[in-house]
Parts: sequence; structure tokens; C-alpha cells
Amino acid sequence: VALDDVVCLITFSIVIAFVDAAENGVFNFAALILPVVLNILALVLGFLVGILLSKILTPSRSDDNRLILTVALLLGISGLCSVFDISPLMACMVFGATYINMAHDKKLYQQINSFTPPVLSLFFIISGIKLDVGSLCTLGIIGAAYFLIRIIGKYLGAYVGCYLMGTDASIRNYLGLALVPQAGVAIGLAFLGQRLLPASLGNRLLTIVLASSVLYELIGPASAKLALVHSGAIKTED
Repeated sequence: VALDDVVCLITFSIVIAFVDAAENGVFNFAALILPVVLNILALVLGFLVGILLSKILTPSRSDDNRLILTVALLLGISGLCSVFDISPLMACMVFGATYINMAHDKKLYQQINSFTPPVLSLFFIISGIKLDVGSLCTLGIIGAAYFLIRIIGKYLGAYVGCYLMGTDASIRNYLGLALVPQAGVAIGLAFLGQRLLPASLGNRLLTIVLASSVLYELIGPASAKLALVHSGAIKTED
């Protein structure tokens, strides 16, 4: 899923640049390359901040101090990315991956994990507020196509990848179902797309993704559980 998100973020940056150029009628090589360069710099930023966090979070620091420093650096990364209109998601992913691989500090993960529920709740509340229900009728066909094509693409992509790697049938047949849920990254990029694209296109993108996310959250957990049970990853009680 993490690698899938990385590919998604890079592809999104390239596509959004092409769409924006097409809408404005100006194809500028620098304008198309700049988003990719900015995302690479965001990766470097996340890596450097992850190193910094691994150095300053010494064992002598209190739990409160550790949490404050981590959240402050996360907000700093997000703020810098927002200034340049790029998604902070990939930078934050690299930030977390760098820290855990350098410090091997599982305690910080537990701290942040207990801190995130209110933040996630606010994220989905804001998403709901932005959902334009009135436009769902006009976007019905596009939304339905997106909803179905994404599921088919996830399943076929996972199946082909597993087949080429010679993975066991239990994984090959069910991995795609485990990838059906959709939430954080897609919604975050939809909000970014709304800011970067012309108003009409941006609102369409946001509405389609938010409406689809509701449906994915209804069938996603069931699909993931089905995949985990039938692949043998988890055992059910008799």
C-alpha cells in the first residue's frame, strides 16, 4: 500500500500538470517538470527531517516532549509543502520511514497512533462538508465508471504482479480485494486537485472521489476481511 501511494502521488503530480497546461492552453516544459522536481525535493525534505527527529528524540525526553516535537516537525513539513502547492503526504511518509529505520523506536508509533483519531475524524468531517450532493446526478456515469474501473484495476494489477512473481495462489487470488478500501491519500489529493485545477474540474474531481470513498468504505472493509480470511492470513474460530 505504501508503494502504491508513492506511485499514486508521483503520477498525480505529472497528470495534474498536463491537465492544467491543457486547460490554460499553454504547454510549457518547465511547468510540466516543476511539479515532479518539487515532489522529489519533498522526498528529500522528509528524509532530512526524519534524520533530525532520530537525533533529537533522545531516551531522556519525556513522552509529552517527544509527541510535541514530532507533531511540530509534521506540521512544518505540511506547511512547507502547502506553500508550494504540493501534497505533503509523500514527504510525511518518507519522514516516518526514515525515522523508524534509523531509530527503531516503536514507542513513538504507539504515541502517535493514540493521538490520531480526533485528527482523522476532523479530516472526514471536512470531507463531508465539501461533498456536493447536488452534482452527483450529473457525475453519476463518471463516478460509477471510476468506482468500477478502480476495483478492476486493483484486482488485475495485483493478480498479474503476483503471477509474474510466482506468488502462492492464496495471495494471488485475494490480494486485489484487500486493496479495495480507499480513503486518506485519495481524499487528500482530491483536495489538492481542487486547489490546483480550474474550479469546474477541481469540484468534479473532489465530488467524484468523496462520493466514491463513501462507497469504498462500505464495501472495502468486507472485501479486505474476505481477502484476509480466504488467503489464510487470519484464522477464523470454528
